[in-house]
Amino acid sequence: MAFLKSKWFIATLVILCWALIASFAAGYYYYQYSDLLVKARGKIIYVNLGVNYGDKRPTIWFNGTEAKMGVTLLDVTMLVVRVNYTMYPGMGALVNSIDGVANSHPRYWMWWMWTTWGGWVEGPVACDRYVVGDNETLFWYYEDTSVSPLPKPP
Repeated sequence: MAFLKSKWFIATLVILCWALIASFAAGYYYYQYSDLLVKARGKIIYVNLGVNYGDKRPTIWFNGTEAKMGVTLLDVTMLVVRVNYTMYPGMGALVNSIDGVANSHPRYWMWWMWTTWGGWVEGPVACDRYVVGDNETLFWYYEDTSVSPLPKPP
């Protein structure tokens, strides 16, 4: 029992026990996370999506658009309107046109999101990188980008 008195042996034993427990815990939580993802993938969510074509046409709302959990704003937009876009590696998708209304300097397609704390807020990332949430309200706005600050959706 002399080996139990060695502080290095005890320290090694403690670290080994901690590593085993941490490994089992990580495996358990990874399994739970994977199971949750599989269950959530088929869940239907509802998204409110508006499109303002500028001077071309009136604003159209697609309220209660059904989509699967985990889809992006670009995916939801392509469910309800015709979209032409270009992918830029490392940056994401740039929408070139919606329903034939194309970007033309100084007017470009920008997306906005409704927040309870600040009203309309400009989209923080590219539309193909923003995962939509249930009952979220999003808005495509064909706006004049030469105006500063950018006008908020009507």
